[in-house]
Formats: sequence, structure tokens, C-alpha cells
Amino acid sequence: MLTDIIFDLGGVLLDLNMDDIGLACKRLGINPELFFVETDGDNTSTVCQGISASKAITAYQVGEITSEQFLSLVLSHCPKDVTSENVIEAWNSCIGLIPEYRLDMIKALRRKGYHTHLLSNTNDLHWEDIKRRYFSKPGYTCADLFDNIFVSHEVHLAKPDPEIYHHAVRVIGRPAEQCLFIDDTRLNVEAAQHEGLQGAWLDIKEKDALKAILSEYLQ
Repeated sequence: MLTDIIFDLGGVLLDLNMDDIGLACKRLGINPELFFVETDGDNTSTVCQGISASKAITAYQVGEITSEQFLSLVLSHCPKDVTSENVIEAWNSCIGLIPEYRLDMIKALRRKGYHTHLLSNTNDLHWEDIKRRYFSKPGYTCADLFDNIFVSHEVHLAKPDPEIYHHAVRVIGRPAEQCLFIDDTRLNVEAAQHEGLQGAWLDIKEKDALKAILSEYLQ
């Protein structure tokens, strides 16, 4: 019996503009590989399909360094006239839209009695901006949409580390096999399945992919 649905954020609920952050890095005169690299055995903290956080950004995403330390690190690789505000604007440029219909889908699930949760590799600057943009409207706050929120910089764990799934299941308080985890990165889905959760990979290239997954698993 499926009782809980755990959503990834970027690529599942939130559209990502990874090209925009690359352009912003070019404008600032920094190497984008300071932020993001190709996913491989050494860089598995996935951001979206095929893209991982660099080791420095992984440290930021699991809360090992503060936003101030992160900005200081980036500024050390920028021309002298670049400010913290410039870096924040560029860093947040990858944040795209969360169409309201996706949030309405979550609200509909909750009305049907499902428990809904968020599990995301993210960082303080991104998360605060996303909350301000999309989770501050009455009826669409985090409390309205999710029973629990597991963001990597707060729990100090990142997908695909098995412990982040163990932590989520412990907090949720129901068996792993009753939880469906939806992510746009196969590696994260496979890791969740290995820990006993049901897992569904979302292909970001497919239109209405989230709706199709929910229809398949909740029929």
C-alpha cells in the first residue's frame, strides 16, 4: 500500500535553467566547473540529470560551509569588481519556474489522504529564494504542501547517500516500501530503491511526466 510520496525539487517540481548559470559564470569571469561538473564516480551529488555539484558546492549543499563562506570562495575566483550581490544573482539564475498546477497536484494528493514530502539536494541561498518565490503564497506554503521537508543543507546529507533515505523514512515513520520517491536522476532513484523505497525516474524531456508517474503508481 502506497501512503507517502516523496518529491525531488529541481527537475521534478522546479524547472532548472542550467544554461543560465553557465552564462552568468561566463559574464562573471569564473569557471562554471567551480559549481557543476559531469556526474561520475567521484562526483555523485547530483543536481540534475548528468550534472553534479563540484566538491566545493557539495560542501555547501550539505551545510559544511555557510553562505558567507560560499560567497567568499566564489568571489576569490572573480574579478575584483564583482560583488556578493552579483554572485547571488548569478547563482540563483538557475532557478526556473514551479508551475502552479504541479503544486495543485500535490494538494489534490493530500486531499486524498496521501502524505507528501520534499527531498532535495539544495543549499541555503537557493532554498531561501525558492521559498520566497513559490512557497509564500497563502494556500501554497511549505506547510500546505508537505508533511516533511528534507533539504540537504539542513539534514547534512545529500542524495544518493543511503543515509538520507534512511533519515527520511525514520522521520516519516512508515515502512520504506510504502513510500514512493520521484527524482529526475536515475542514480538517486536507484539508491532509494536499494534502501527499500519505491522509486520512479522522471524524464524531464517528457511532457506531463510527473502526472504520468502519479497516474501509474496511484491507479
